[in-house]
Amino acid sequence: MSVVFFFAGICSASAGDVSVVVSGIMPNGTNVYVALCSGALEPSACSYGQNKPAQASTMKFVLRDVAPARYAVAAFQDMDGSGSMERSQLGIPLEPYAFSNDAGRSRKPTFEVAAIAIGPAGRDLQLRLRGIKSTHSQ
Repeated sequence: MSVVFFFAGICSASAGDVSVVVSGIMPNGTNVYVALCSGALEPSACSYGQNKPAQASTMKFVLRDVAPARYAVAAFQDMDGSGSMERSQLGIPLEPYAFSNDAGRSRKPTFEVAAIAIGPAGRDLQLRLRGIKSTHSQ
């Protein structure tokens, strides 16, 4: 039993917190989602995530005990309450969104463009929601 606790301590010591400050939010009570994705920008590839009701134009999300790796950070405001980011047939987000490295501004967002390194100490990030259907965040 003590061996299990020893290894658990090692794992948590190498994982850090990722703080994501999201601005450009319309404070209307709809949910804002933030996720860390590995290898792809698909919900199944996002192992860390959090959502909160939009109560301010800027909100902070803290994802705890994130293992060091390359991730893409995705955020969106779920304006229609579907629980997922609506996209056009071309894959372009239709709700206010943001990706790390400001990916997706001029073409469909990809993991390769959005990917960032998160080390053992974690990372602090800032994202601004924007979108083609969102007049409040342009």
